[in-house]
Amino acid sequence: MSFADSLRAELCEIAVKKPCCRRAFGAGLLLCSKRDSGHCVLLRCREERVAALASDMLEKGYAKAPTVTVSGSHGHRYWDLELSSPAAAKLVGQMQAESCDIERLLKMSACEGCRSAFLRGAFLNWGTVSDPQKSSHLEFLLPDGLGERALSSLLEANGYPPKRMMRKGTVGLYYKDAMSLGDLFTMMGSHHIIFEFYNTRIERDIRNNENRATNCVARNIEKSIAAAARQMEAIGTLMESGKFESLPEPLRVTALLRYRNPEATLDELKELHVPPISKSGLNHRLQKLMEAAEN
Repeated sequence: MSFADSLRAELCEIAVKKPCCRRAFGAGLLLCSKRDSGHCVLLRCREERVAALASDMLEKGYAKAPTVTVSGSHGHRYWDLELSSPAAAKLVGQMQAESCDIERLLKMSACEGCRSAFLRGAFLNWGTVSDPQKSSHLEFLLPDGLGERALSSLLEANGYPPKRMMRKGTVGLYYKDAMSLGDLFTMMGSHHIIFEFYNTRIERDIRNNENRATNCVARNIEKSIAAAARQMEAIGTLMESGKFESLPEPLRVTALLRYRNPEATLDELKELHVPPISKSGLNHRLQKLMEAAEN
């Protein structure tokens, strides 16, 4: 299973025992559902296990089982739930109102588990998350922007204001920082996938740091090789022009050592001098050789 599938599988297994939490969980599932002209609520689920859980929760919450039909489109299967309930239709209308205060509507302050249940229900049917090995991205996809106010106000009230984007009539509330993703997983009730998430992030950071270090070493080697080539060319120019013998003895010693050891690093080259010289002294001599060749 993908990381998103594993997370949804874990969230589906969490028991919801309190009636208030069941109502909050059902509200999260129904957040972007449609209403017909009567009292019927239409909910489309993208996964069978989510549809089965939603059917069970809605039956317990509204004392009536929704009808479930399976449809397909462009290679995808959908589970469509139809629930005839005035109470459910009223709740959906309240959640999708511009002035919705979801915490007050569901009385979440009376029970710590209600926020978690609502957010879990919203993610199961409207959320998606990327593989943490590739990127950090969690998003709630809200068709036609339905329920945006309810969900964004809840996230903001808990210290996680989301970013917003429009995508073909769908509003996306999303996060791209790993810390927010980890906190939201915990808030939804994840206890196992959260460890996989953090372990994957740590492995990814270590791998990225190793790659950066390797690239840095490679660039330094390239610079050293290019500098040594310029130095060799300068020494050759001095020898061909007959100016080499007129150089001060320290410069001639350094030039010959470089000429005979073209692949030596600066640290190796300074140790070849008798007695060894400092790295700054070696750089000074090489710079003088370059200037003499240019002149």
